[in-house]
Amino acid sequence: MKRAEQKGIVQALLWLPRVLAAAFAAFLALFALTAFFESMEFWQTTETFISNLIPSFCVIALLLIGWRRDGLAALGFLALGLAYFIAFAGWKSLPESLLSVFPPLGISTAYLARMLLLKETAEAERTPPSEVE
Repeated sequence: MKRAEQKGIVQALLWLPRVLAAAFAAFLALFALTAFFESMEFWQTTETFISNLIPSFCVIALLLIGWRRDGLAALGFLALGLAYFIAFAGWKSLPESLLSVFPPLGISTAYLARMLLLKETAEAERTPPSEVE
């Protein structure tokens, strides 16, 4: 594989956790729209809408943390997956709860892979060209 192609693949993999986290935040934000389909007063609708956006805000906060600190974002998304499992009583209905746990765990894994990939590319750039095969 050519070095330019390899660099493009590495760049795509480096952006993967950020894109996945943003997509997950947007997906969670879609559930907040259900507040507008219920017949409530304005302030009740607003309160319900904002409270339904809290999980999305948490994901966005983890995304912002992960922009510079991959390890913290990986731990944060791991904790988020565990919190979903506990909040939805995952041990009672394992198949349904796994659907809500897998996205944060996948994003956590992507951040861990990003961290390892950055470490590997930094080490590869430090080695002189004569040592590279």
